[in-house]
Amino acid sequence: MPSSQAQKLVALIVRAVDDIEADTGSQIPGAVTADLNSPIIAPEDDLEATPKRGKALRVLQAATHQLLATLLPAGLQIVQTHFSALQTAALDVVVKAKIADIIHAVDPGSSKGGVHINLLSEKAEMESTQLSQILRFLAIRNIFCELTENHWANNRLSFPLRSDSKNSLINLLGHIRDDIALPALAELPKTVMKRKDDVLPSEDDSQTAWASYHKWKGNFFDFLGNSEGGWQAERFGKAMIEASNARGITDSPYEMFDWKSLPLKGTLIDLGGGIGAASYALAGFLPEWKIIVQDRPEVVKLGNMHYQSIGSTARMEFEEHDFFRPQPVHRVQAADAYFLRHILHDWPESECLKILTLLRQAAKPSTYLLICETKLEPTVSEKGSILFANDGMATSVSHNLDLTMMLLFKSKERSTKEYAELFEKSGWKLDSAIPLINMADKYIFKGVPDSDWKPHCLTQH
Repeated sequence: MPSSQAQKLVALIVRAVDDIEADTGSQIPGAVTADLNSPIIAPEDDLEATPKRGKALRVLQAATHQLLATLLPAGLQIVQTHFSALQTAALDVVVKAKIADIIHAVDPGSSKGGVHINLLSEKAEMESTQLSQILRFLAIRNIFCELTENHWANNRLSFPLRSDSKNSLINLLGHIRDDIALPALAELPKTVMKRKDDVLPSEDDSQTAWASYHKWKGNFFDFLGNSEGGWQAERFGKAMIEASNARGITDSPYEMFDWKSLPLKGTLIDLGGGIGAASYALAGFLPEWKIIVQDRPEVVKLGNMHYQSIGSTARMEFEEHDFFRPQPVHRVQAADAYFLRHILHDWPESECLKILTLLRQAAKPSTYLLICETKLEPTVSEKGSILFANDGMATSVSHNLDLTMMLLFKSKERSTKEYAELFEKSGWKLDSAIPLINMADKYIFKGVPDSDWKPHCLTQH
């Protein structure tokens, strides 16, 4: 009797688990997978996502989801998916009520048998029955643990809900709720289906779902900075760090790129480089290079302050520049490489072309273009494979980012083919796409100047 698709998926799952646990044992000799209900940060959560481990985790996530989709009734799948908004609401409640913090303060190691719901609800100033409902809703998803009836403890998955845990996600969850979940539910269907004079919305329509929800005329980052004391901008910065940690992005995520393929010495311009977070990492791979971090005036000021406060000796310089304008005269024909990290996914194609074309106009024939972004490929299946070619649900975080870019900016994450087209239209050629070591779909797209390209005039932004 031939194996069914479900049985083949089970075999993939078993093999993936074996590979993951073998990798855990190789990185932590003698270690076994941590108990899910232990109130700890599991040691394996901090392990390097080696190629073997990363692939196995992706297969596990893809195959497990596809197995459920294969065997469960279709209607049940759709209803469960549509009810997922309640997960955001439930997490929001326990974060705001500091439930994980309260449990940790009263019974950090679960040695007292957990915290009774009455004490928990009293300290959280909530009604005990409603808190029980919410905690049990999360517990069946393995977030929190009911040790005995009405006695609650933290577990591996509730640890990130603590404000003082090193793997805390409370800033990220607040950002997702306010800037993604609520606008998405309230406005996304209307904005993507709204017609103006019988014409479908285009990338030029400035009214994003996020802007419509918040009744804001400016851009997303101006909105964050406009909050009282800039608290939302501060939260966003912390949220991005938490997001990187959650996706397994290491302190040095660029090591898979062959930096020795670049000249021994040169000048790299990091466009929109913020206070230099990426550039400090790049400086370790390019010790003889000078790195110019370009950004808005207020960001450059912070970058210089941060550089001085940490006593850095990296060969870095911070420079004011708007990447929708031509490179400063003294930078024309002076850069050996341009580096853009998480810039293009904020902008629709027309704006990306302006950014890249301006760089091409200022480039030397030997200048490299390095784009660090999420790679998102079509959801097709390869012949002979039961999984999607792009690893299916293993790319769920990347697809979350894709819809977030649409929600916030009417932009998107892109495929290798789409980056090749962007490069071609702006005077570059895609040379290679190099995966980075992490659980996200992060790549460096390496471009070189197209010698046949003819410069043309651009409309200033």
